[in-house]
Amino acid sequence: MLIVSLVIVTYGIVNALSSKYFYRKAFGEKSGFVLGDESKKVLSNLKSDVEIFVLLEKNQEYANVFDLVKNDIRRLMNEYVNFTNENRIKVEFINVIENAKGYSNLCGRFGILPANCIVIATNGKTKVLVIDEFYKIHNGSVVAFRGEQVVTSSLKELSNTDRNVLYFLVGHGEHELGSVSFSRGLSALWHAAKQKNCEVRSLNLYDTKAIPEDADLVVIVGAKNKFLGFEKEILRDFIDNRNGKLVFALDGNFDIGLKDFFDDYGIFVGGSPLVPINETASNYLEDLVIKRFASHKINGRLMEYRVPVIFGATCEVKQTPWFVDNEKFEITELMQTDDGVTEQGSTGNNDSVGQYIVATISERKKFNTSEMITDSGKILVVGNSDFIANGKFKILGNRIFWFGISDYMLYGSNSENFEDIKIEKYRLALSKKSFTKIMIRLAVLPTFFSLLAIFVAYRRKK
Repeated sequence: MLIVSLVIVTYGIVNALSSKYFYRKAFGEKSGFVLGDESKKVLSNLKSDVEIFVLLEKNQEYANVFDLVKNDIRRLMNEYVNFTNENRIKVEFINVIENAKGYSNLCGRFGILPANCIVIATNGKTKVLVIDEFYKIHNGSVVAFRGEQVVTSSLKELSNTDRNVLYFLVGHGEHELGSVSFSRGLSALWHAAKQKNCEVRSLNLYDTKAIPEDADLVVIVGAKNKFLGFEKEILRDFIDNRNGKLVFALDGNFDIGLKDFFDDYGIFVGGSPLVPINETASNYLEDLVIKRFASHKINGRLMEYRVPVIFGATCEVKQTPWFVDNEKFEITELMQTDDGVTEQGSTGNNDSVGQYIVATISERKKFNTSEMITDSGKILVVGNSDFIANGKFKILGNRIFWFGISDYMLYGSNSENFEDIKIEKYRLALSKKSFTKIMIRLAVLPTFFSLLAIFVAYRRKK
């Protein structure tokens, strides 16, 4: 019993440590078989060679965990390379500081790349993964390394011939996709969307008179001029009859004539920009610092990492108080300012100062027999547009918020689609030879004590 108890205790300690330090060890000659069954299946079905570039920089953000991150990713990459015996996967680690030329060449090939990221290229397509995606965070602390789920899901996605198509509306003074303007350009967002394996295009409804059939998501960023009646009807038809997905990022300084349109979906948009009147709700640039998030898949990563979103000119966006079509729509108020915010031009009394909702999503309900499915037409309205402009898109919280929006609108309930890749929590891979050795070693002590007991019993009989 003592030996059995020791084995059980040892097993429990090893599992607890592996859960904390995310370390998996393969015993034997072929370490590649540590990968889960889903990963092996994806790797076995690869039709094209895969290039993986790991770009690492020991900056302030990753200084304390740089070595851990590097070792975790190196072990993971070795597993993928070892499994594909035909050299189908090639991995290259690049130190951004020491190998500036290599980093520059990759940026020339794939577009501007963040310093700490992983680039996966195959089948003529590319996906860029930031290091943050490889870890699961709870209450500000790392609780799991989920690199295998992320990489396997990315390989699975890149092997698919389909690509999501994002249309950015133009014709109303919107932010420009190709512009490098600090305040009104979307070039950084454009590159980021392409790195996520999305096709990005411009759309002028005045010219096309329709939203193309291949549109997976339509985005309107920072419009200044009012929408015409026929444009509203095109957008309405896209949501109601084509299960379309619309994202409005509003410039809080402009009325674009869509308040009645938003009202139809239960969303109220305020008329005046919001102004912070104390330090609790703003930063040194007097931008709104948003730290209050509703429990929703869009906000999942923001709540995990506990990072704020930074907004410039912003208007209130909340559920319409008098909305009566709750049976047709599911409405969620996504984020809220801290106390100390008021509407521009107000007297600043106690009635006008407080917390304001600044982003809301309305999802048309779709009924299927006895079950309700909300993966239907969706409209999301954010009271700010510069959070994804070049100047603020580099802010971690803003990037996370945008990717949360795009993932949810594109994939619905499967927004973090790599979570669908099921990987065993603990796994030890053993060759037959190593397994035999371990079994022999485990059998030595019980055999010794059994023989000793027999010898003692024999001596006592003497």
